Formats: sequence, C-alpha cells, structure tokens
Amino acid sequence: MAVHDIVVVGGSFAGLSTAHYLLRHTIPKLESSNNSGQTYKLTLISTTDHFFFKVGSPRTVASPNLIPAEKVLLPIADAFKSYPADHFKLVIGTATGLDASEKTVSVRSADGPSSSVPYATLVIATGSRTSSPLWTLQDRSEQTDAELKKIHAALQKASTVLVAGGGPAGVETAGEIAFAYPKIETTILSGSTRLLTRLRTAIGVAAESQLSKLNVTTKHDLRVVSQHPEEGEEKTVVNLSDGNTMTVDVYIDATGPTPNSSWLPKNWLTEKGQVQTDLATLRTPTPGVYAIGDVASYSKGVLFDVNDAVRPLCSSILQDLSPESKKPKQIPYKQLQKEMQVVPIGQKAGVGVVMGWKVPSWFVWMVKGRTYFIEKAMGTLQGADFVKA
Repeated sequence: MAVHDIVVVGGSFAGLSTAHYLLRHTIPKLESSNNSGQTYKLTLISTTDHFFFKVGSPRTVASPNLIPAEKVLLPIADAFKSYPADHFKLVIGTATGLDASEKTVSVRSADGPSSSVPYATLVIATGSRTSSPLWTLQDRSEQTDAELKKIHAALQKASTVLVAGGGPAGVETAGEIAFAYPKIETTILSGSTRLLTRLRTAIGVAAESQLSKLNVTTKHDLRVVSQHPEEGEEKTVVNLSDGNTMTVDVYIDATGPTPNSSWLPKNWLTEKGQVQTDLATLRTPTPGVYAIGDVASYSKGVLFDVNDAVRPLCSSILQDLSPESKKPKQIPYKQLQKEMQVVPIGQKAGVGVVMGWKVPSWFVWMVKGRTYFIEKAMGTLQGADFVKA
C-alpha cells in the first residue's frame, strides 16, 4: 500500500507545532487503528533551515548583549532528529505554486532548482511576510542575521532613528532603542490616529505616554511612501504621506505583515489574501486541505490563534483519515474573543490587556518585558507545548 503523504508548508510557529503534534500523536493513532497496514509520512517544507523566534526580535534589535541573534535564530533539523526517516522529511525551499488537480506543491530551493512535492493531506502554515527581515525570515536566515548586524552597527553612531509602524513590533522596538540609547532622537510613526489600534484607545494612549517618558516622539496620521539611502551618506531619506521628507541615521520598517499566500490558487483566498478556513475545524473548502496561523482566514495575527488551533486542526485530520468505525470525536477550535496582549516599552515598563482586563506596567514587565519569552524559544521549536495529546 502506498504511503499517505502529509505535507506541512511553513517552518515557523504554526508549521513546526503542527508537524510535531502530527508526528507524535496523530500518525501513531492512525497507524495503530488502521488494519490495512496504511503508513504515513510527514514532509515539512520550510523556506529556510532556521526557525526565527520573532517575539524576541525588538530586544535583539536594540540590545544584542541581552538577546543575541543566535538565541532567536535556531536550526530546525535538530528538533526533528528523534523521528524515524520513514515518517519525516525536511525540505528546505520556498513554495512557489500548487497544482490542486495533481495534488503537488512546487518548491524552489535556495540554490535555484525546483521540485514537486506530492501530498494527500496538506496543511498550509506559511504565516505572513513583512517588508523587513527583522520580523520574518525572507529567503535565507542569513538575511535577518545580516540586517540585525547592520542595525547594531548603525545604532552605535546614530543620532536619529525612525520606526514606521504603530503596532506591537514598532512600539516595542522604539521603546527598546530609546531605553538602550537614550541620547538618540527616536521617532515612531503610528500610521493611524493612535498606537496599538487592535486594542482599546486607552492602551494606545498609555503606550504613547510611556514612550514619551523615554523621549520618543510619536507622530500620527503619517505613513512612509518610499525611502532610499542618501547619496554619499550613511543615512536614509524617507518620503512621507504628507509630502514632507525626513533624513535619519537609522530607518526601521515595522509596518504590518501580509499573508504569505501568493503561491496558492486565487480561488482559495479571501479578499485579504488569507486561506478560506472554517473557524471550528480549520478545514478549508478543499477536502484534505487545512490552514492554520496568520495565513488562515480565522486568524487575528496573534500567537494564541496558532497555539490554541494545533490540537483542533490535528483532530480534524485524525477524524478525516480514520476508518469509519473508529472516527474520534472532533475537538473544536474556540477562538479567544477577549482582548489579550502585553507590549513591553523599554526594559522596565509596558502596557497590556489580559482577558479583557487592563494590567499595570509592572505586570507587563514581569510577564514579558524581562526576557521577551526567550526561554521558550527552543521549546517552541521542539514542540514542547504538544508533548501530550
């Protein structure tokens, strides 16, 4: 009997967690319950050979002595060594297309050659993509490492810094830079009427107040239209939406991400570019295809929408592949509806909401601001949250 190929596309939070769960729990259950001798193999397709723990990136940008790059850029292969070769394969390359009729994913390797990876079951976990490699890996992890080193060198002699983007990444980065380099004139563009627009107005106002205490200037209703290096100088000229320009020593693009879905059939996507996904089961309208994380239509772009969805998604796969007489009960995904986000500002303060309740600054520092959860980076790569079914 032919091997049933399960393909997970995406080597970040969603793809890694799903792959570990399927290998540890779902595939063993399927093989033990199937009397026909059906076997399964999981192929993980990742653009790069490293996992990027982007949660810690704001502090890595400003204070590499506290969180060095090697703590946020971790090799993927080591985390999957315990799985037998006949059940797991890691493919390093970028998904460039999908043939729904042939059930194949086209993959371009970093060296150029393309290949076709067949699937019987497909999990789309390609997440989102940012303009800057500071927040998501591009084609190679070396790009992020090089950008970090470039920023580190520039900050040492900078007088002015401009951060574009008023979301958590922008606010955290502006705060980290201002705390580590108090003499630098740091400016953040919210790109809206306030900071942190996904949270209630009071949180954004509090964030601006805390940034002001670190001498960060916040400017609203301004966006970056374009930017380019100043000729003959180690500076960046930034063209703004109001027609004015700024010339700064360091420019950091922390604007929002876009779904990493350009390789998928257009009729699978919503107007926002996310994969149409059932909220409760993570199934897509195409049988045998599932989606999880930022690329899926249910996601609000937060990690809770990944971690809380892994078991329900794998439950759907188990149910769909199990014999009729042994189909398990579906575990539905229940999305967290209450406000939930903590945003450190500098190394001693922050703003946030937990389960709808506004929390004090010291709480944000205690929960996230001390370490940016860097102690969880290796565990995330290794699927530590999914050791138990």
